[in-house]
Amino acid sequence: MDMHILAVTSDPAERQQLERMRGSSPTDDAVITLRFAGDLADLCRAAALAPDLILVNPLLEDTPVSDVWHALSVACDRTPVVILAPDTGLPQAQEAVRLGAVTYIVTASTSRELLRRILQSVVVATRFSQSPATDHRQDGLVLESIADAVISTDEWGRVSYCNLAGRRLLGLEMAQLLGRPINELMRLQDPKSHIEMEHPALQTLASGAVVRIAPGSILIRPDGSELMIEDATAPIHDRCGRVCGVVMVFHDMTNARELQAQVDHLAWHDFLTGLPNRFAAQRHLNRILKEAEADRLPLAVMYLDLDKFKLVNDTLGHAAGDALLVSVAARLRGCFRVVDLISRQGGDEFVVLMAPGSDRADATQAAQRISAAVALPHQLDGEPIHIGCSIGIAVYPGDGDSGDVLLRHADTALHAAKAAGRNVWRFFNQDLLSTAIERRQMENGLRQALGTAQFELFYQPKVQLSDGALCGCEALLRWQHPVWGWVDPARFIRSAEESGLIVPLGRWVLSQALSQAKRWEREGRMPGAMAVNVSALEMRQGDFAGYIGDHLAEAGLDPACLQLELTESALVRDVNGASALLQRLKSIGVSLAIDDFGTGYSSLSYLADLPIDLLKVDRSFVHGIDHAAPRRQTLLRAVLALADNLAIAAVAEGVETGREADFLTEAGCVQGQGYYYSRAVDAHTFEQMFLAPPRV
Repeated sequence: MDMHILAVTSDPAERQQLERMRGSSPTDDAVITLRFAGDLADLCRAAALAPDLILVNPLLEDTPVSDVWHALSVACDRTPVVILAPDTGLPQAQEAVRLGAVTYIVTASTSRELLRRILQSVVVATRFSQSPATDHRQDGLVLESIADAVISTDEWGRVSYCNLAGRRLLGLEMAQLLGRPINELMRLQDPKSHIEMEHPALQTLASGAVVRIAPGSILIRPDGSELMIEDATAPIHDRCGRVCGVVMVFHDMTNARELQAQVDHLAWHDFLTGLPNRFAAQRHLNRILKEAEADRLPLAVMYLDLDKFKLVNDTLGHAAGDALLVSVAARLRGCFRVVDLISRQGGDEFVVLMAPGSDRADATQAAQRISAAVALPHQLDGEPIHIGCSIGIAVYPGDGDSGDVLLRHADTALHAAKAAGRNVWRFFNQDLLSTAIERRQMENGLRQALGTAQFELFYQPKVQLSDGALCGCEALLRWQHPVWGWVDPARFIRSAEESGLIVPLGRWVLSQALSQAKRWEREGRMPGAMAVNVSALEMRQGDFAGYIGDHLAEAGLDPACLQLELTESALVRDVNGASALLQRLKSIGVSLAIDDFGTGYSSLSYLADLPIDLLKVDRSFVHGIDHAAPRRQTLLRAVLALADNLAIAAVAEGVETGREADFLTEAGCVQGQGYYYSRAVDAHTFEQMFLAPPRV
C-alpha cells in the first residue's frame, strides 16, 4: 500500500534514517513518498498536499509542544500525526500523544522494518475510520494487493475484514473469518517464554493506543501450525473520536528469523569446522575465570597448532588443508568433556579451555590424548595424511589471572613447544618471557622504520566479477627491514597494534595513499576508490573524522575516491559511538566497508544500524566454495542475500581460481579481490598492469 508521508524535522540524522525507511523492503512492495518540512511554516505549506500521515519531532526549534499541536490542528485537520521521539524528547512526545497524536516512536531503537509497519497500520486504520461504509469495498481492493496481512475488527474484537495476504497466512477463507473473535483465530505466544499473550487487538481496544508485539512472536494458526510474525495494531476511531475497532498489519518473518539464526551462529562459530570462534572462546574464558576465582579452583588453557600444516596446503592444495582441519576438529571434540570448550582461533590454531578444577595433571593427560588422536592418519581423498601438533599450556592462577594473560602465556608456551622440535607440549614458565625481547625488538624496529624509508605501499586490485574490469584498489602496507628483509605483515601489524604504533603508522598509510590517488587522478587514470584499512585504535582517536576530512582537503582529493575498511570488532564494541563517527565520515563523503566479514560478530543488528556501503566477505567463505558442501554454499549465498537486501555491496576476498569467481558471480557477488587477479604490487607495477597510460 502506497503512503504519502510528511516529516517535520530539522535533524539531519533523523532525516537520513527516514530516507532509509523509504528504501526497498523484502517484505513490503509499498512505495513511500516522503516530503520534509523544516519548521512550522514549511509544515503549513506542505500540509496542503494532503499527506496520509505526518511525522513530527516534538523538539522542533524548541517550540512548545502546545504551539506545535495547535499549528497541526489548524493545518492538517484529521490527518494522523505520529511523534518522532529522540531519547531527550520523551516527555514532549508523551505530551503530544495526550494532546491528540496517534502514538510516538523512539527513532533510535526502532528498525526500518518496524517503523514501516507502524506507519502502515496507522494509515490503514485512518482510512477505515474516514471512509464511509460504502467506500470500504474500494479500500479493500487496495488492501487486497499489498504484501502484508491486514485484518480489522469491530469494537468487540470480531473480525470485520481480512485481506488476501492475511487469509493466506491464516489458511482461512473470508467466510470463515468474518464475525469471529480475533483472539480465537490468532493465538499468540511470547517468542522467548512461549507463554500465551493477550492479543494486541484487544489491548488496542482497551487502551486506544498503537500496540506492537515483540518481533518473532509466535502465531498459532487455526490448523495448529506456527509462524513467527511482526506486527503493529492501531485503533479505528468513529467520527466522534470513539474507538470502534482496530487494524492489525502483520507479516510472516519465519524465514527471516531462520536466516538471522544462521548468521548469529556464524557470529560465534568458525565457518569451516563449526567450532566456537575466538570471540566465543574469549567470552567463555571470562565466564569460567569468574567461577574459578569464586571457588578457588585452577583451570587450564591450551593453545595448539598443527605442525607443518603449510606443507599440506602447498603440496595437496587448500581443499585438502580444509579437510584436514575438519578432521582435526572432530578428533579434538573426542578428547574432551562437554564442559570443556574447543575453539578454532584461525588458520591451523586451536584453543582448549578446560573447565574449572582442571590442574597441571589434567592438562598433561589432555595433551597426551590430543597428541595421540591427532597423530592417527587422516584420510583425505582416500590417502592417509600424518600430521602432529604442538601444544602450549597455561594454568590459572599461577600463570595469569586474566583471560588475555592466560592466552598470551599459553601462546608463548606454544612457541616454546614448536622451538623444541614440534609435536610436543610445554607449560608456561617465566623463562619463556624471553619472547618479550623479540616483541621489543619488533617495536623498536617499527619506531625506527617510521623515521626512515623502510615502509612502502603496495596496491591490490578490486575487479568486477562479471567482466574482470578494475573497480578500485586496496592500499596494503609492506616493510623491508635493512637486516630482516621483508617482514610478514601479520607480525608487524600485530606488534603495531599491541604497542599503539598503529596510530602513527595508519596516518602514514593514509597520507601516502591519498597522495598516490591524487597523482593518478591528476593523470586521468584513477582506478576507482582507494581502500585504506583503519584499526580500532585509530577510530578511537579524538576527532578521527575531522582528521580524515583535513587530509582529504590537503590532498585536494574528492572524498568519493577514499574508502575506509573497518573491522567488525571495532564497531560492535560501542555501536552508538561507532554510529556517530560513521555518520560524520559519511557526511564528509567517504565510503565505508566492513573488512573480513564472517570472522567476527557478523550480526545483522549493526549492519542495519550503521551506514555501511561495502561488505568484504572473508576469504574463509570464498576458498574452495565452487566445490564446497551444499551447507557452506548456502551460508555464503545467505550472506550475499543479506547484503543485497540491506542495499550493501559485497566484495569477495581471497579469490584464487576462476571457478571460485564463477560461483561468486552466479551467487550474486559483484566484486572480487585476490590472487586470481593479482597479488598486491608496488605502485609502478600496478600502473603497468592495470592503468592506462597517463594523459598527455
